[in-house]
Amino acid sequence: MYTHFKEINDLIEQSSKIILTTHIVPDGDAIGSVIAFADYLKLKGKSPVIINHSETPFNLKFLDKKNSIRVFRDNENENRKLISEAEIIFLLDTNEYSRTKSMEEFIRNSSAKKVCIDHHLGLRPEEFTFTVTNTIYPATCQILYEFIKDDDEKFLTREVASALYVGIMTDTGSFRHTRTTSDVFMVCAELINCGADPVQLYDEVYATSTIENLKLSARFIESLEFHFGNKAVIGCVTQKDFNELGLDIQHVEGFTAIMMNILDIKIGVLFVELKDNIKISFRSKGDLDMVKIAKEFGGGGHKNAAGANVKDISLSNLKDSVLKKLSKYLE
Repeated sequence: MYTHFKEINDLIEQSSKIILTTHIVPDGDAIGSVIAFADYLKLKGKSPVIINHSETPFNLKFLDKKNSIRVFRDNENENRKLISEAEIIFLLDTNEYSRTKSMEEFIRNSSAKKVCIDHHLGLRPEEFTFTVTNTIYPATCQILYEFIKDDDEKFLTREVASALYVGIMTDTGSFRHTRTTSDVFMVCAELINCGADPVQLYDEVYATSTIENLKLSARFIESLEFHFGNKAVIGCVTQKDFNELGLDIQHVEGFTAIMMNILDIKIGVLFVELKDNIKISFRSKGDLDMVKIAKEFGGGGHKNAAGANVKDISLSNLKDSVLKKLSKYLE
């Protein structure tokens, strides 16, 4: 994993036009990664620009105090120009250009050096100039912690440490997922020593429910269906739910945890109906490998947490298809 630390830092030193981006519908690890890395680059005298396909979720906007994250569609011409003229483009918390959605074509066509820093499976290293990956780590922010520390611990400021802590906290499910090792806690302890406040950061991310959020949670819970002797549960959030409550996909944060907290449940599947596709989130416990199922629908991810985006199919037909695949897999 450490092979390219020096090479990437040499590349950074030689460059002035640096773009950072992450995957669609960014989570805490994605936003924590781009904010922490941008702050690190600024401390090195650089002026990085963050451009994402999706807006920052409401409960993570506190990390972007200066409102510096650009949304590609908000000023497409200017953002296309920034991407085309970039010297380095960093893909953080994703190893697939397709997961930058509307930006994919322009990133691929840019003459910039492409650097991937990520912890997911499925990397194609030949598509990048350099890669820094570790699929054992629960979060990209843990890799970035080591990258920054390897350069100089002085760059682990309170702001950088806080963003990295949020990424690790959220991608471990608040330290509940299987890849939460003693090393993870030691990294978080160091981040706390650098100024990250675990109580304040937890409250910023999770203590954000509104009446509309609670109503959406109620509708989601009402949708739950149990299968295979109550070992699997599926739940749905529809466009009608979003429209009637004035919410969007960022407000389903934590819904997979609700399913996986049910006694004896081994597999949870969340369907989120969007305007142009349906997002599926697969969760499991133990040795049940959700990547295998996700790949059946053009997706990927981790063993116990995977996902896919599916187009041109109704929600009911997609549910039936997933249940059939799960039935064969569980056999």
